[in-house]
Amino acid sequence: MHFRDRAIIRLETVDSTNNYAANLLRLSSPPDGTVITAQEQTHGKGQRGSSWVALKGDNLLTSMIVYPNFLNASNSFGLSQIAAIAVKETIESLCEKDVYIKWPNDIIVNNKKIAGILIEYNWADTKIQSAIIGCGININQRQFELISAQSLRMITGRHLPTESVLDVLIDRFDRLYNSLKQGKRDEIRKTYLQHLYKFQEKAAYHFQNEIIHAVISDVADNGMLILIKENGEEIRADIKEISLIF
Repeated sequence: MHFRDRAIIRLETVDSTNNYAANLLRLSSPPDGTVITAQEQTHGKGQRGSSWVALKGDNLLTSMIVYPNFLNASNSFGLSQIAAIAVKETIESLCEKDVYIKWPNDIIVNNKKIAGILIEYNWADTKIQSAIIGCGININQRQFELISAQSLRMITGRHLPTESVLDVLIDRFDRLYNSLKQGKRDEIRKTYLQHLYKFQEKAAYHFQNEIIHAVISDVADNGMLILIKENGEEIRADIKEISLIF
């Protein structure tokens, strides 16, 4: 399957591209790989129920619809891994900087967030019936409310057309999605861990109402973060239970 050959729906303004994609799925069966992109989102969504704020026309706001029915609940994190790797590789090709994946799938350059991914699944028993991969990449915006955010323009000093960034992203995702479909999960997992922010490094985390110091040792097939505390205890946490302290 080649995503670059699939339909691209271009919108001026939308509440969120993920919501638009979800409505499409409710009303019809859009082709595998359908891409929705917008100049502006009025209610963009991020992880942990947060919002994603971006100035109109400055950034890439997109969602992809896929039907990965070869995945189930136990290995569904493979989709999140390839989405994160695809965004990482896209940004790396444009800024020539070291780019990292902050678990589960935020993208970090110079310790600041430059992109985020939100995946929403539709299940049929234990199989994934469909998934919406929402992605926001900060491209040309030069000011942010959060000091922890940045854009490609802030790093490179160059204005980049959002369409050219989308082309690169689709190409990277296409290759990785086919690798996942072919069962190359070990290869994908290895690449993900190689570029995981703070992997095998001691760091501080908020976990179950306390601050702990631990080292990321692995990520489970279902996406749970596996860490080793200072006392040697292994813990497993999902996104609602733990957060990195910068």
